[in-house]
Amino acid sequence: MPDCRVRRARVDDAAQIAEIHIAAWTAAYRGIMADTILDSLDIDRQTAGWTRNLSDEQNPMSTLVAVATDGSTSAEDRVFGFGGVCPPRDTAEVLDRLPDATGLGQLASINLHPDTFGTGAGELLLHALEDELRALGFTHAYLMVAEGNVRAMRFYAKHGWHRTEITHVFDGVSPAVPERMFTIDLG
Repeated sequence: MPDCRVRRARVDDAAQIAEIHIAAWTAAYRGIMADTILDSLDIDRQTAGWTRNLSDEQNPMSTLVAVATDGSTSAEDRVFGFGGVCPPRDTAEVLDRLPDATGLGQLASINLHPDTFGTGAGELLLHALEDELRALGFTHAYLMVAEGNVRAMRFYAKHGWHRTEITHVFDGVSPAVPERMFTIDLG
């Protein structure tokens, strides 16, 4: 694993987060999402979106970044992964299928640069995001994984997340992508 640490994302991380977002999606979702979607991901548009998200004090998303370090705490640390947690964003149609949604948080995203896949850095970021969920007062959490993203499903299962039979269709892209819910007890 590279020398790394996890810290809260800052607005000046937006460009690096955007680069990772595009690289991770291109690597993970090729063959799952339409090529036209992946090929149209635009660094300037992604950077602007991340700048807005990270600048918005009303945004309920808590975003963390994994950075490669040389042992210092330099503002120039190289970001190689990011993730976000928040209160549930899915509709009641999805959440009502859970036995109990009390204390439920969402791991909304986790993305690593493909060069760091398999290095253990994802585990470090995942555990930091789980700790962030706990710090925000959530007692259990869920995440949604695109059907067909076998690497991610294996990763979550390896780290104690449980695959459920709950599915829904993510219609934020066209054609829409079916997703599977995983859950974890944070106690």
